[in-house]
Amino acid sequence: MKKVLIIEDDKVLSEMYAIKLRKEGYEVKESINWLEGLTCMWEFNPDVVLLDIMMPTMNWFETLEAIKHQTSSHSKIIIFTNIVDKDKIDLAMKSGADDYLIKANTNPSDVIEKINILLKKKDVINEPVYIKPGLNTFKMKNPLNPDEDIEISINIKI
Repeated sequence: MKKVLIIEDDKVLSEMYAIKLRKEGYEVKESINWLEGLTCMWEFNPDVVLLDIMMPTMNWFETLEAIKHQTSSHSKIIIFTNIVDKDKIDLAMKSGADDYLIKANTNPSDVIEKINILLKKKDVINEPVYIKPGLNTFKMKNPLNPDEDIEISINIKI
């Protein structure tokens, strides 16, 4: 069962999404603030974090950094916000978020779809690659354009 952690200070909104996710077969935990959310990260080890970045007493940038770089979690992070400032969204993506959703334009089905897409993506880093003598061809995601695949050929001489 895949796990989702919702870090959201709006209890009604959080509960609405939690109910929908549970109906879709996810195990869900809810946190109402960043500190509780970080504590839950270590105990629950979610596959996906739905992170509200506009919360009282919360520096969203530091929370995102802590989730991505100061925990051992490999969780996918979806920024969940009403901020439409492209610079802030770009900063969140560069800081380690895997995707984002604008609350005002999103319903529970959209969240489920986004989570399913993220969970289907595989991290190339975690897949072992075995190289044999001769010409080896690898396909990988283009680091400059993640929507594009590139092919690399390496000739191994022993």
